[in-house]
Amino acid sequence: MTKLLVSVFLSIVLFYNVLDAKELKLKQVLIFSRHNVRYPVADGLERYTRKPWPRLSGPKGTLTPKGARLEGYMGEYFSKWFKSNNFLNEECPDDDQVYVYTNTASRTKATARAFLESAFKDCSVPIHHKNIDGPDPLFAPVTEVIKRKVLNNKKLKEVYLELNDILDIEESDVCKEDGICDLTEPKNSIYYEVGKEVWVYGPPFIANSVMDFFVMTYYDGVPIKDIAWGKIRSQEKWKILTELPRQDHDIRYTTLAEDIGAPLMSYLRETFQDFDEKPKLTLIVGHDYNMNTIVTNMGFEQKDLPNQFEKFPIGGKLVFQRWTDGVNDFLRVEYVYPSWSQLRCGRRYSFKNPPQRVVMRLNWCSDKNSEGFCPWNEFVSKV
Repeated sequence: MTKLLVSVFLSIVLFYNVLDAKELKLKQVLIFSRHNVRYPVADGLERYTRKPWPRLSGPKGTLTPKGARLEGYMGEYFSKWFKSNNFLNEECPDDDQVYVYTNTASRTKATARAFLESAFKDCSVPIHHKNIDGPDPLFAPVTEVIKRKVLNNKKLKEVYLELNDILDIEESDVCKEDGICDLTEPKNSIYYEVGKEVWVYGPPFIANSVMDFFVMTYYDGVPIKDIAWGKIRSQEKWKILTELPRQDHDIRYTTLAEDIGAPLMSYLRETFQDFDEKPKLTLIVGHDYNMNTIVTNMGFEQKDLPNQFEKFPIGGKLVFQRWTDGVNDFLRVEYVYPSWSQLRCGRRYSFKNPPQRVVMRLNWCSDKNSEGFCPWNEFVSKV
């Protein structure tokens, strides 16, 4: 333990005295990605309004063709970034250079495949996942303690008036049958199954389900007149309405991060502590609540992402980078994600039209400069 502390101290001293980012070489990368654009997942939307919902052109929850295309663009962008840093072989990576692991959901596997097919064209890179029915417990664990904690969380804001109007909820079945006629009135109950997501049924659940449909169809390029029956026509209204799923997300996952994220965090901790034995590139594909778990549990500084309304954007990636100067190693983490308009427009990414890149800083790391480098030994000792 003493040797580790001395090593951390020396790394910090050297970091502040000799670090020159231009002289660093990219050594290893771990990417944790959210899947790309999918079809909406909610059932029973017809209960929330008497208005007709647009028909989906694919199965619920699966990656859309546009989602696959956008993820391919992201793969192309990362391929160019890898090459600019002389990170992997010019052609296909060696078998032991890349490891890919995904949740069991078809959208996560399809996202990984789209990324790989563009990042490593004409190469055969395997995708690993559990062969089980239902989600991989690594990505979506649920425990009894969740019920107690969610029931005790009553921090709900009254920001549902816009949806009341859009849905005309007073005429809906959920009003007539369940008595939910005004989304500003808190009427919450818990719905969960072991191994699946946590849901707070009531206004947050309804808002999240409805907004998921609106946002995903917006990303997928559906005409504005057909999204929310033409009632969302300004960026300001999108900003207001996307606060609803953010709130639901915070209730379900941020306050429960330690409980539902334990298996994932244990996996990442072991991976980083044994990183010398890991492939140069590791790609893991999961979900927004997994991103929330990582950001919360690792102690990243909370921030609003520029040019996005989502807290954890679709197709976004936490990119853990291990850099070296030949003597000491350093961690740098970036959130790489498409902007709200990039998702809608669907243009190919490039160094001239890059995805958004935001440096993510660990609030406990000794580094406080703009480059975001943290001594690797310090990171591994505290993660």
